[in-house]
Amino acid sequence: MIPRTRLILFLSLLVARTAFAEMVFEKTVVEIDVKPGENEVIASFPFEIKGEEETIVGSEVFCTCVGKPRVEPLNPDRSAKLNWKVGEKGVIKLKMETAQFLGTVEKGAALKLLGRAEPITLMIRVNIPELIRVEPTNLKWDLGGTADEKVAKITIKHDQPIKILEHVGRNTEIFPYRLVTIREGWEYEVRVTPSSTAKAGLGMISLRTDSEHPRFKRAAVYATVRRDLTR
Repeated sequence: MIPRTRLILFLSLLVARTAFAEMVFEKTVVEIDVKPGENEVIASFPFEIKGEEETIVGSEVFCTCVGKPRVEPLNPDRSAKLNWKVGEKGVIKLKMETAQFLGTVEKGAALKLLGRAEPITLMIRVNIPELIRVEPTNLKWDLGGTADEKVAKITIKHDQPIKILEHVGRNTEIFPYRLVTIREGWEYEVRVTPSSTAKAGLGMISLRTDSEHPRFKRAAVYATVRRDLTR
């Protein structure tokens, strides 16, 4: 059994470490504007150790698109530096793959430290350009409802025009459509009027563009007839 005086001393030291030991980051959220065609980014999180030494015991990423945190500088033998003394400075680097996202997205990782109940959360906020915006991407009709015309607007959000070169419809017997050019290279509409809503169905209009960036060479508008799930 631990003597009372030693137990009090141990708890006092633990409280002191929790209160004063700190890995202080300049910022825990890094915002990055992704360029068209850029498929990955690296965010840097500089830090300084204040109070007492810190030890990194693990990490956890919140998305498979984020790589394992990299701690720099490395040890002389090129291994990860996990033990940090007061006054030392370093940086945590996170790599994020962005090819699967559009718009503003936040992803990150948690850094676990010895003696800390809560990890430190580091987040990357990426702004990924949506050069071709389709609104809405899915045109919907209720099963057995009115087979009225619905419109998907296609807008080019770029400093250069992007033209639609080809368009192909799938399941056009149920979902006949028209591609309307409002302003060549800048604005289009896909207009769909289902032949019937008596049966559930799914259709797609595939669009091929002249964009130089692979992720924007194709776009799609979907059309669905389904039961109203809110009833």
